Amino acid sequence: MKKTKIVIPLEARKHLDFDEQTPLSMTIRHNVIDVRPSRLIDVLPEIKLHWFLIPAALCALLFFAYCYDRGQLLIPLNGQWSIATYASVLSITSGVLTFGWDFIRQKIHNHGAAKDFRWRALIPLVIAIGMILAIWFVMSFWLLDRMFNGAAFDIYTSTVFVFLINAAVNYLMINLAMTISPVIVTNLMTIMVIGGVVGSMMTNDHKDWWKYNFSFLGTQKSAANMEFNVTLIFSALLMMALIDYLFVDLQRKYQQVGVLFLKLLLYALSLTLGGIGLFPNNPQFHVLHDRIAMWLVYFMLIMIVFIGRLLPECSRSFRHLSYIIGAILAADYLIFKITNYLSLTAFELSSFALAFSWILLLLQNIEALTELGEQIFPVEIEVQTTEKQKNND
Repeated sequence: MKKTKIVIPLEARKHLDFDEQTPLSMTIRHNVIDVRPSRLIDVLPEIKLHWFLIPAALCALLFFAYCYDRGQLLIPLNGQWSIATYASVLSITSGVLTFGWDFIRQKIHNHGAAKDFRWRALIPLVIAIGMILAIWFVMSFWLLDRMFNGAAFDIYTSTVFVFLINAAVNYLMINLAMTISPVIVTNLMTIMVIGGVVGSMMTNDHKDWWKYNFSFLGTQKSAANMEFNVTLIFSALLMMALIDYLFVDLQRKYQQVGVLFLKLLLYALSLTLGGIGLFPNNPQFHVLHDRIAMWLVYFMLIMIVFIGRLLPECSRSFRHLSYIIGAILAADYLIFKITNYLSLTAFELSSFALAFSWILLLLQNIEALTELGEQIFPVEIEVQTTEKQKNND
């Protein structure tokens, strides 16, 4: 098959990680022309075996030596000093370290998906990944315990299990670091917030917490207060890391005062979200906690009311949706204040869900604008014809 030459701008070439010798192929699907490397190996990130197998082998050896030294030759699947405990601790530690190592490697060499993130994004990303891994391990081994209740394995079989689990987690973490993007960070923030809040509700020892208020989960009276507050703090840091990434390109394309003001409002929103977790609704912080929460609402309402002026090329549908969400939040507040129809917890939960959903939509719209500004280039298509086609014409 005869090859067709496509000429691209120099600026577009800077965004490609493969060289001119890489074989390419073009597909047309739904009026979209897609040009990409022909070989799958050139599309997927290259992850060398020793990057994830050596840490897994070290963790397996550490597990074997520790259990052998304790004389624990039969290890239960779940419970204290079990495969679940050892695999969770070793895999979470190894996983976040391998993610951090690959993130740093990309930043130092200025190559890969992580190079466009700021250095200060590393800590909240690592913490978020560690928390998500912890939630995943708890749920997975809880399910395995229900399926294989009372199961136990000898030290050699258990070592193999720990090695395989650790290797899989390390591989996923390296792959995550090599493909990190605003979409992934948004998903991490979403999983972290929902997982942390739902986990706090489930592990809270006061079953009647909902009779007080939503902030009760972060107070000293709740057994899950640390989990709830840490979720809010590091979700705020993740949001700031995402804002850092997105607004570099957005401000380069739209040099407007409104864009800068939107960035400052989002920073302020992140700070107030973290402040709610940093100063929980305990007696000594009650007034400060309430004022920070009110400032969060104010920043949110300012963005919703002026979104058409703050966000460049804001679509009509998103603007109308923003006004609808703002109206529902206002109606929610009035119904709570004037009537007894909504409890404080119901008001806070519904407001939190609406506000968080709108923030996610806003970040998605900003991300779409940055992609339009950075990765779309003017091109011209020249259709090649054969001699036979020319003669027919």
